Amino acid sequence: MSVTVEARHEYDYDVDTVIEAFTDPDFYEAKFEGIGAKRVSVLSADTEDDVFMIETTRDVPLEVPGFLKKVLGEWNTMLQSERWAQDDEGNWFNELDMTGEGVPAKMTGTMYLSPTDDGCVNEVAITIAASVPLIGGKLESFIAESTAENLAAEYEFIQAYLDALVD
Repeated sequence: MSVTVEARHEYDYDVDTVIEAFTDPDFYEAKFEGIGAKRVSVLSADTEDDVFMIETTRDVPLEVPGFLKKVLGEWNTMLQSERWAQDDEGNWFNELDMTGEGVPAKMTGTMYLSPTDDGCVNEVAITIAASVPLIGGKLESFIAESTAENLAAEYEFIQAYLDALVD
């Protein structure tokens, strides 16, 4: 069983401007700190064969329902890896993996950054799959809700970040 969270983030900037931020390690530190994470660290960032790869870690706050407190705690360390590559048409595709320390669930996702008439759009899909019996569905639902909230916060942060970058 799994749950997928989807988001569509539209930007008033072209793909080149947005991908410049999305492939900057400093952007990741600013973004995660900007939405409330602590101990943000870029573990590695490299471009190989025109593929940008980054691995980050951060502590994220969790507002956990009572039945999940023993499993998750109030803070969780997240490890995230991303791989951005450009296709022949100038669109960018990202594959990402996220794991939470001690969390019996895996998160995988994709992002697809493509031009629009007014700028560009980043279409995000993140799938959460829990591997624990009985409460797996509740855990997936909780993580999905937190993921949707984080995606909304990231979108707001990215909008402001791009505005400041371009000004």
